[in-house]
Amino acid sequence: MGVMKTAAVKGIIPSSNKVSELRSNLMRLMTEMSIVLEERFGAEGLEAVSEIFRRLGEDDAKTMRDRLGFGDTLKDAHDAWMVIGHVMGSKMKAEWVSENRVEFHHLYCPQYDAFKERGKLYCESVCLPYVSAVGAMGKGVETDVVKAADEDGPCIKGLSIK
Repeated sequence: MGVMKTAAVKGIIPSSNKVSELRSNLMRLMTEMSIVLEERFGAEGLEAVSEIFRRLGEDDAKTMRDRLGFGDTLKDAHDAWMVIGHVMGSKMKAEWVSENRVEFHHLYCPQYDAFKERGKLYCESVCLPYVSAVGAMGKGVETDVVKAADEDGPCIKGLSIK
């Protein structure tokens, strides 16, 4: 048995490897779930996917409030999105357009790459419902898509108070 295999079997796995593996598996799960539910149930399957991720976003917003002390401002919604981006391995640049609006440019999005690799972008069914629910932690905060993901690259989303 090789050294790496022996170490892994004994549970000696560097935390960075664990995180990478978990992220990869999560991307695969989001992609495969979307593919299978769309194949079996069509539009209703994708509506179910959206509902799942909306609920997860609501739960995660509550958890971030409880554990990290986020409040209900646009800045809190911004910060929550940044935390999620870091956890998921995304690279985002937030640009404050005004005091009531911030836009997020995805320089790298592993979900986008996973979707694109399988031939269909499920961003509207997976990511958008999730981040919209998280963004709603801010009182009166709305999420919009400035530029949808396409073959040329990931999306640009915005948070704003109307």
